[in-house]
Amino acid sequence: MAQSQQEEKKKGVLDRLPKIGRASQLVLILIIFVAILVALWAINEKLLETTKDNLTNTLNNLQKIVGVGVTPKAKYEAELLQIKAETEAARAVFPTTTQAPEIMDTLLQLAEDNDLSVIQTKISMPPPPAKGKTATTADIPIGPILSIELALKGQIPKFQNFLLGLDSKLPTAQIKSLSFSTPT
Repeated sequence: MAQSQQEEKKKGVLDRLPKIGRASQLVLILIIFVAILVALWAINEKLLETTKDNLTNTLNNLQKIVGVGVTPKAKYEAELLQIKAETEAARAVFPTTTQAPEIMDTLLQLAEDNDLSVIQTKISMPPPPAKGKTATTADIPIGPILSIELALKGQIPKFQNFLLGLDSKLPTAQIKSLSFSTPT
């Protein structure tokens, strides 16, 4: 009996198959092998399809991110810097309160050059900042921050020449009010 158990252990795979011919056994093994390969191939194809879809979605998302070029935050920061630069350039054009004596001298010289008599002058400056608060460039308006009032006496043609000279010497000046009176 010990020999029969050893003989059964020594039997190979082909000997364990049903009692059919050797060629049929070989075909049966090939069929089983092909079935296993087809099952593995189908599983592999399904996994490859899922992986391909995931990678395609990832690629599309990356292309969208890279295609944006500039993020909205960076775009708005660039616009803000440009606006700040334009604001500073505009502020440089308008006179400041420290230039009031120079502007007044220019106006008086222009009136004298055009034979106009200056009757009255008045300079208005913006109010100082509130207590405990210092003025920053953001607090100062871009527009006219210095108001100068002049009362002139002279003839209209000379005043017209004064206005033409004012335009060339102080191009940012604005005339808010103008009144003429004629002697009767």
